[in-house]
Amino acid sequence: MPHGAPSHLIAFCITITGIGSITAPIFSASNDDACALLSTADIAKATTLTVGKPEAGSPIPGTLGKCTWAASGNTKVIVTLADARHMDLTVKAQQQSGGADVPGLGSKAVGLPGAGFTGGGYIVSVLDAKGGFGVSILGKDGTRDRAIALAKIVESHR
Repeated sequence: MPHGAPSHLIAFCITITGIGSITAPIFSASNDDACALLSTADIAKATTLTVGKPEAGSPIPGTLGKCTWAASGNTKVIVTLADARHMDLTVKAQQQSGGADVPGLGSKAVGLPGAGFTGGGYIVSVLDAKGGFGVSILGKDGTRDRAIALAKIVESHR
């Protein structure tokens, strides 16, 4: 410690170092970067939709990563990564709201139509070994088949 350095300054530096070492592995870009999971070519192949560049979303509790791609006609493709607890709650809530089981994805998957205020579309929520993920194709071009096809690609990249 430099002579005359305030002790609160030293404690502050130690605290910041400790926080950095704890949070770094939790928010690893390779595991939680929703935008890195899909290319625009992946989206076009699965859905026939042409999308723009991906835009990462702000993290919120339970959400590990979120990415949105804009397509024509106000259609949006959204991929959300979540922890297991939050995705389990999401899947259960969607089942209670009339969501249909989607076989062949994760340990449990549910799909349901998007809300009218989003322009419709379709949402698939998947519980898997890494927590879970959601694929939403919102807008008039968001069909069940497109959302499921895209969810299968996301699953193969996780």
